[in-house]
Amino acid sequence: MLPDKRAILLFLALAGVAIQGHPANGSKSPGERILISESTALFAIDPSGSSRQKIADKVDAVALSRDANLVAYADHHGVYVFSFTDNRTLTLTQLAEGRVNNLAWSPDQKFVAYDLGVPMKSVDLFIASYPPNGEPPRDLGPWYETLSISPDAKFIVHPTLEVSNRARSNLEAVNVQTGKREMIYQAVDVIWRATYSPDGSSIAFLMTHPGTPAPSSDDEPECGGPDLDLWLLPLDSKKPQHIMAKVYNFEWSPDSRFLAIETGSEECDYPPDDAAVFISSADGKDQFQISKNAPSVGPIFSPDSKRVAFAESNAYQLVIGDISTRALIPLLKAEPRGFPPAACDWK
Repeated sequence: MLPDKRAILLFLALAGVAIQGHPANGSKSPGERILISESTALFAIDPSGSSRQKIADKVDAVALSRDANLVAYADHHGVYVFSFTDNRTLTLTQLAEGRVNNLAWSPDQKFVAYDLGVPMKSVDLFIASYPPNGEPPRDLGPWYETLSISPDAKFIVHPTLEVSNRARSNLEAVNVQTGKREMIYQAVDVIWRATYSPDGSSIAFLMTHPGTPAPSSDDEPECGGPDLDLWLLPLDSKKPQHIMAKVYNFEWSPDSRFLAIETGSEECDYPPDDAAVFISSADGKDQFQISKNAPSVGPIFSPDSKRVAFAESNAYQLVIGDISTRALIPLLKAEPRGFPPAACDWK
């Protein structure tokens, strides 16, 4: 199960409020779309903040395809794909029980991967073919935490968790075709998230800050969860590089040159008062803060890697930041109630 702040992050990414559009940059690339949420409903807009189109209600997990023409999403009843080409939705699978926590398109758009958790039973990884081939989704076995598909669509990486004298994680890659599992990195602490770079050269992950006490069933849980640091694992050397401390969330740029990073001091209420969005080079050598109003959360990169969208929580608005000029332009404004607007995906 995700620690409290990870669950809140997921809720924030899928919760929204009444939203109004405002011009952001005056133009958009053909087919470029941003997925946002309004209450429990999912919408698609363009980067100008206009052309809003409703996709679905009560969504638990969502992902845009690489060409931005398909939306895979899950609710309590099933996993679906919506097509912008004909505005139709097809069902990949129906769910008899459980809930989908994470979902992703393969880069070649030939399958959707998702993990299905059934309380008190199991969490398993599934592969659903697209278009559906008449066969039920393949069960690739037990799963833990998030999932990320390699750029060649051959592997899915995730953290595992070993609980012995001290809890620690491994990074495990699963072969999509054979289901074979391979440990690619043994960590010294607990990993909470792992994501392939778009070029496939490395994996970024969050890991418990060194010195954090090992979890114990006898301990009272901390309301905020442990401090996490961001690390980068080059797959050629397997020597991890420390990128930044006290990280809540991160996002790769599509060109693999940058990471958008959400930081903040540990607090029991999310987001922390000092939550901020930074841009870092992939090697961590060049970093700067792009957000101006705290707390700022939930960064999502544009397809051209030149912009990043994130929410300014106290201002109840979603903004787009230009990485080269560091200028911030309002995209969506919300009434001051509930959660601020949030971007779920941008392709």
